[in-house]
Amino acid sequence: MLKNFLLVFLFLAGSATHATEEHFDLAAFRRAVEKNIRKKTLANGLRVIVMRQPTSPTIACYLKIGVGSANEPFDQAGTAHFLEHLLFKGTPSLGTIDYAQEKKLLDRIELVGEEADAIERILLNPLLSPIERRRLAERKRKLEEELAQLEREAQRYVISEEDSQAYSLAGQVGYNAYTSTDVTNYQIKLPAHRLEMWAELESNRFLNPVFREFYAERKVVQEERRMRYDSRPTALLYELFLKTAFGMSPYGKPVIGFASSMHRLRLLDTRRFFEQNYIPSRMVIALVGDLEFDHAFALVEKYFGRLRARAVPEFPPTVYEPQQGRRLAWLEVKGAPAMITGWSRPPATHEDDAALELLSRLLGDGQTSRLVRRLVIEEKLASSVKVSASTPGEKLTTQFTIFVDAFDAANYPRIEQAITEELDRLRQQGPTAAELEKIKNRYIAELAHTLSYNAGMADTLSYYELLFNDYRRLFYTLEEMQKVDAAKLRSVIGLYFRESNNTTVYLKSP
Repeated sequence: MLKNFLLVFLFLAGSATHATEEHFDLAAFRRAVEKNIRKKTLANGLRVIVMRQPTSPTIACYLKIGVGSANEPFDQAGTAHFLEHLLFKGTPSLGTIDYAQEKKLLDRIELVGEEADAIERILLNPLLSPIERRRLAERKRKLEEELAQLEREAQRYVISEEDSQAYSLAGQVGYNAYTSTDVTNYQIKLPAHRLEMWAELESNRFLNPVFREFYAERKVVQEERRMRYDSRPTALLYELFLKTAFGMSPYGKPVIGFASSMHRLRLLDTRRFFEQNYIPSRMVIALVGDLEFDHAFALVEKYFGRLRARAVPEFPPTVYEPQQGRRLAWLEVKGAPAMITGWSRPPATHEDDAALELLSRLLGDGQTSRLVRRLVIEEKLASSVKVSASTPGEKLTTQFTIFVDAFDAANYPRIEQAITEELDRLRQQGPTAAELEKIKNRYIAELAHTLSYNAGMADTLSYYELLFNDYRRLFYTLEEMQKVDAAKLRSVIGLYFRESNNTTVYLKSP
């Protein structure tokens, strides 16, 4: 999160970007930013942030929804990511050559597919008699044959990626989307005069989506899971870490879903999840570039104002259970040695967040950071060390994590000892003033290039607005970062980095 903020800092500070933090005038920076930004909340609750950058002939359009895998019930794990795929499938007027005829087939596909999926779940019952099991399995086989035939017929009406083709003709760059534990994001960069085109296409995506190719896309997501997780030992280790650290809390599942259940994601459940969660009050739009405030707001109002306001749904009724002792787990799978160790910490909205962000840099940012220098360069126990202040998300209780690619599994105890010693040394002595200043200034230096783009600003504004309900919180984040000193870092290490608060998982070859 702090990284995103510093992107903003460099982008807007202009000539001030060479200055050290002692010379940085936060008040002047804030005035410079505020005069170029306007925010408006539509009647349906959707928030719009517009920033004028008249020197750029393009616009960056970011639309974030405060919905991710954390919002899913466990039996629907992977739904938010799956929806990201489905919302590219078009509308009644986009992605089809004849929706009236296609709709007849889609209705039949839904009926057949729902019955097949219902049988799939009934077959999970271990008390079914052999006769009943055979009967249901045969019925399911026939339904799947019918479903395949219906899908082939419906495919005749589909125009694949028609929205992508339209954007490409309009000169798009970076048309993409992603889903995380906390948010779903849709982004694109376009010539400035294409704003109305973007507003119409993107609002239609949420106004009246058609979940065509549902069952085919479900198989695509399963294949994505096999490629990104099941064939990568470190990804499976990460999944084990989430299960071990978070259990049945919202962060205890991978964004993509579980291999054992994602093929059971149902169309009715997916549509219901969309209707309940993808609501205007959970959406934030950030537009940055060559824009006029009144014109931009009018276009967003014209198209996104059509989205119906709905009540905010309940959050999944699972809670994070406070840790009462160290948690350890092994993953036995063929692969290079690796380990993940983490400590429970509060959400990013907590007052200790800035100090934890800086601590992650002290430990793992670059060859001069403490753990990289010791484990990789000096003792040669690992090929890489990565440190994250918040894994896997930031809006709930999360984990400060250290990822280590080790050379030898026999060295796990030595690696853990080194991590403990470096944390103890920082807790007892703190970083030097020069070391702390170097880390703070490095944020600015390495992110300067990114901040020169409209996309970095749009991404940051929309994220802060979504996470903190006020994009201006970015000013306070910088202020908090500037105030972090050695005493504060020693305090947070003593508070969070206890053995009883630790979760560690190891990869162990059979």
